[in-house]
Amino acid sequence: MKLKVIFLAMILTTPCHAEWTVNSFNDRMTDSTIKTATVAAKAPDHGVSATIRVSCLKYASEANLIVAIETNTAFTRGRMGLVYRLDNDEPTPRYMPVDANGRGMSLWMQSDELPGKKRLRVQLEPARSPNLFFEFDISGVDKALAAVPCKGR
Repeated sequence: MKLKVIFLAMILTTPCHAEWTVNSFNDRMTDSTIKTATVAAKAPDHGVSATIRVSCLKYASEANLIVAIETNTAFTRGRMGLVYRLDNDEPTPRYMPVDANGRGMSLWMQSDELPGKKRLRVQLEPARSPNLFFEFDISGVDKALAAVPCKGR
């Protein structure tokens, strides 16, 4: 049984590039297979690690890819500052609501900003704790985006 689980996990997790991973799972509500692409930050900051996740926005009248940052720590509910920078582009500030699980934010950048980029830097500015800086190697993002099907895009 244990070998079957390991084998199944190997099949469902496919490397897209050295850093990007594409995962598949079944949505029990729609009975469809959902794919997401993730890449981890190069290093944690203040003991907090982060991951960028690209997935298809489900249940929307117009499907679209969404970009989210997820961490291993919970933040104070409400809004939080975030600044991101792709390659050598100008930094872009945002002030966004923290996700319902308290561990990150979604919809702070458009997925069409990612193609062809190699480096993403994100600074989170949580209330009552130090700013957190994460750098992501996003080379191979074109292949990762292509691996996440999204009807209507």
